[in-house]
Amino acid sequence: MRIRTWIWTAGVSGVLLLGGCAANRSAMTGTAEMPYPPSAPPKVEEILHLPTGLRLSIDGMIGMLSGARLVSVGETHDNLNDQRVELTVVRELHRRFPGKVAVGMEMFREPQQAVLDRWVRGELTELEFLKASKWYETWGFDFGAYRDLLLYAKENRIDVVALNPPKDLQDAVRRAGLDNVPEDLRRKLPEIGEVDPWQRAVLRGVFEGHAGHGGGDESFDSFLRVQLLWEETMARQVVDYLESPRGEGKRIVTITGGWHVKYGFGLPKKVVRRLPMAYAILLPEEISTPEQKEGRMMQVERVEVPLLPAHFLWYVPFNGIEEKRVRMGIRMEEKEGRLLVESVAKGSPAEKAGIAKGDELLALDGQPVEETVDVLFRIGEKRDGDTVRVTVRRGGEEKTLPLTFFLMPKPKGH
Repeated sequence: MRIRTWIWTAGVSGVLLLGGCAANRSAMTGTAEMPYPPSAPPKVEEILHLPTGLRLSIDGMIGMLSGARLVSVGETHDNLNDQRVELTVVRELHRRFPGKVAVGMEMFREPQQAVLDRWVRGELTELEFLKASKWYETWGFDFGAYRDLLLYAKENRIDVVALNPPKDLQDAVRRAGLDNVPEDLRRKLPEIGEVDPWQRAVLRGVFEGHAGHGGGDESFDSFLRVQLLWEETMARQVVDYLESPRGEGKRIVTITGGWHVKYGFGLPKKVVRRLPMAYAILLPEEISTPEQKEGRMMQVERVEVPLLPAHFLWYVPFNGIEEKRVRMGIRMEEKEGRLLVESVAKGSPAEKAGIAKGDELLALDGQPVEETVDVLFRIGEKRDGDTVRVTVRRGGEEKTLPLTFFLMPKPKGH
């Protein structure tokens, strides 16, 4: 097997999941989406209850969320403050209802459920979990963004439910459509309900606005059916869990991209269709500069929808993990059981340490590295000014090179 990965940080930045990432949302005024527009610009950490226009404390919001069996949080995947909001909601609900809260995560596929269960039971170290769950292959975003939440779940034995469909099923649906899935995969298909007309219109706007998409009907249909597969599978996973002995009497907090829950016609509606229950939608609403948004936020063709986008908006600043992680500056590939340096970035810590193209990576600080994830995990523990001893094999000779980490910009396109 041959795998190539560009190791700029402790994580691998994945391609934005088109239906999952939050849109370039801005404060709305005087529309059906916000019947009580704020009298002043929102401030960071304010929480707004959209149905009433009232500002709430965290305790006030959690008190209202306590009446819901399904709490859907829609995140922007690369903003650490969104993950902070998620952890806060899970932690505060767990305090009020110990042993009666579960977490559903888009970041894991259905076949990874057994690995999640082992993690929660404390049977896996963090590195073992990353390997067994194939985190960087499946999700791709830096594990550090979700680490605190998953550690909290492990420490408190909170069930984590994998929400996304198997990759082979997703690929088959994208290629052939929902009606032409091969027989061996058909049993994995969730029940697909009628497409919500408002969701179709909004997703068309998402699709048309995203750079690089021509907007053809065939391409959009493929995009739409994958969205439906994701959300119908998520809804089935939520309901199957809540109806199981493990989920009896529990409430669940789902963590997905914003477009899966915004307006309620995605995941929440598909859950309620299967099992009517009280639900609430919380969207972290980013207050950031145009420079911070550049290259991150999807451009979306706006569609006027006569629905509230959420029950609660929690205004947060932008704080990306890229601003915190140090960079090694090498591109690696796994080839024939070896971990090879494919290229070295100019001016990077790796170049200054003397690491060269063609080197075989053997160890970091004496710890063997055999897979990309080994390097990602070890670097994830480092900060600006920290050092690491990098052992490489070059021309049949082993060398140990001291490397000092420093902050450097991540080049565009990586």
